[in-house]
Amino acid sequence: MLSLSLKEIKFFKLRYILIGFILFFVASLVFIISGLANGLANDNASSMKNMNAVSYYVSKDSENRMDRSRFAATDAEKISNANAQPLGIQMFTLKNKKSDKKLDVTMMTVNPEQFLMPSVTEGKTISKSSKNEVVADITLQKEGAKLGDELYDENTKTTLKIVGFTENQTYSHTPTVIMNNNSWYSIFGGKENAGFNAIALSDTHASTKADVKDAIKDGKFVEKDALIKTIPGYEAEQSSLMMMLAFLIVIAVFVLGAFFYIMTIQKVNQFGILKAIGAKNKFLIGSTMLQVFILSVVSIGLAIGFAFVLQQIMPNGIPFVFDFKLILQFGGALLVVSLLGALFSTTSIVKADPLQAMGRAE
Repeated sequence: MLSLSLKEIKFFKLRYILIGFILFFVASLVFIISGLANGLANDNASSMKNMNAVSYYVSKDSENRMDRSRFAATDAEKISNANAQPLGIQMFTLKNKKSDKKLDVTMMTVNPEQFLMPSVTEGKTISKSSKNEVVADITLQKEGAKLGDELYDENTKTTLKIVGFTENQTYSHTPTVIMNNNSWYSIFGGKENAGFNAIALSDTHASTKADVKDAIKDGKFVEKDALIKTIPGYEAEQSSLMMMLAFLIVIAVFVLGAFFYIMTIQKVNQFGILKAIGAKNKFLIGSTMLQVFILSVVSIGLAIGFAFVLQQIMPNGIPFVFDFKLILQFGGALLVVSLLGALFSTTSIVKADPLQAMGRAE
């Protein structure tokens, strides 16, 4: 069966190359859109995705949106459990004093000595007692920011100094600027006026939840994935791109099915002759499906390689992430689609008449 399949592919190589190119281009488009969807998701919520927390405590009336949740700082600081830490998030426009360039950022306050603080890749980290020192996401460097630069907030007349950079810490398509609670309080005019958006939990133990509820009554626990989906624009972006992917796969079913059907129809005479010399339907169908499997694996494999290379040469400003696990899932879906399209065309093999084929051969 394998020998027959390979010989036919070799003999009609131009025909199979053309079909392979179609599958390659469809698969490449699926993988590229998948990479863009994954890149946009990371750009919108990487700070939350990479945060060492499993769930969050937010206001009951917040509709699971962190930007609509608020707890008084004086209440949040009553929590003594090390597995529950206050988290503050607020979008600001800061001015780089060195270049006078305005920067849209998301300010985030955490306890630098606890589980919410991300690792620093350049410079130094901040301490619990440091004053107006911050660690910024490395994407801020694209805007010209460097270590030692001072960021000024015109509304609160606060100056923040960049002492370190971190990676994969963006929120709502803006780089995060991470500070300690003392700096957070100074921006909002003291602890009495400041607040936190959520309480992040590093575990879901009953004792941890009880300690949080004892300190703050009017709230509810929300899982990380549910909270990420409520980030403004996140769900709309992902739904749109996933719909495009779904339509691409549906289109691939019809396109590939039509090509395999036409190709099978063209070989009806050959199938009839093979039946006349003893070939069974099972053998002929298996040979056809094997050809499609080989063609699909090669084409999808080349498309995966193309998507990987594309990520390496793509400009840094384009949010594209090559997630090999996700790519394999879509690749598997396309392989199934190709086999289903080919299976639809095998009805022509069953209907092939040996006597009619022999008559045509005369």
